[in-house]
Amino acid sequence: MLLNNASVWGNLKNLKIENGKITEISNVPFENAIDLKGKRVIPGLIDVHTHGCIGLDTMDAEFEAMCDFYGKNGTTSWLPTTLTADEENLKRVTSAKTDYKGANILGFHLEGPFINKKYKGAQNEAYIRKPSIQEFSKYSNVKMISLAPELEGSEEFIKEVSKLCVVSIGHTECDYETALKAIECGANCLTHTYNAMPPIHHRNPGPIGAGVEKGIYAQLITDGLHIAKPVVLATYKMFGADRMVIISDSIRCAGLPDGEYDSGGLKVFKKGSEARLADGTIAGGNSTLWYCVKKATEMGIPFDDAVKMASETPAKMLSVNKGKIEVGYDADLLVIDDNLEIETVIIGGEIYK
Repeated sequence: MLLNNASVWGNLKNLKIENGKITEISNVPFENAIDLKGKRVIPGLIDVHTHGCIGLDTMDAEFEAMCDFYGKNGTTSWLPTTLTADEENLKRVTSAKTDYKGANILGFHLEGPFINKKYKGAQNEAYIRKPSIQEFSKYSNVKMISLAPELEGSEEFIKEVSKLCVVSIGHTECDYETALKAIECGANCLTHTYNAMPPIHHRNPGPIGAGVEKGIYAQLITDGLHIAKPVVLATYKMFGADRMVIISDSIRCAGLPDGEYDSGGLKVFKKGSEARLADGTIAGGNSTLWYCVKKATEMGIPFDDAVKMASETPAKMLSVNKGKIEVGYDADLLVIDDNLEIETVIIGGEIYK
């Protein structure tokens, strides 16, 4: 594939793509190329924390339609994110077929079951348990796990598991010192920062303060509901575009009409942009990652940085060859118009939408 007149970070470039990779970036137009006529081209988005969409959930282990939906909406790679569940169900999900057209499944994100009951959020308390390296070893293709580091056995678990995947601090009531220890053991991320964890306090900085101090990654849901604008901007300034990772945390009802849905055995009520449990607890996201990128831009984050935090930064965190428009990187690209609408999606060097 040859692309001429692509606006890449403000500069007109011509791209050669072969075998799913960017093999040349030239200032000289190629012959017989697709002329993008100066339209903006950005890396495809990577969602490291998303549970579901269009009536499907990761726990259903049916990923074909989900890959299609994500791909057509700009998310070219993702981590199907599990809910706290019993061992057999987690084994079933993490061993399911993931090789589908559309968005690439890079591996799984286990959100639980090793979390704190007090900060369980929309997770099912019946399946919460202590960290177990033996149990973790039974799951396939895990790229990330969220856990509460104050639980018994967490330190040894983090030391071992952080050699295999990203360990993220979440659904926790840990204090600053416990978070620091977890980071020393290998934890390198905060799960949906601010949500399901103690807030940052000027004398008790908690896990967020520890994360800022140690420069780990911080996931943030920038859908305009989960986090207020001033806090989104403050987090951006604290962590920067190299460490803040925009996520959708979308659930089954994303992309569907208002109504009652299920999430991990719990009733979820969708109304407009909100998805809540019966008691009013926010149940998760209801937006695409592209929507969250645009919303972050509306809040005052520069567009290029918002894109970076949903592409290059999560790619670096996961150590995958994606998220940049440079020679040697995977050709997962989005062509967008002047209104920031996705016009074309390219995945693995082929036009998907």
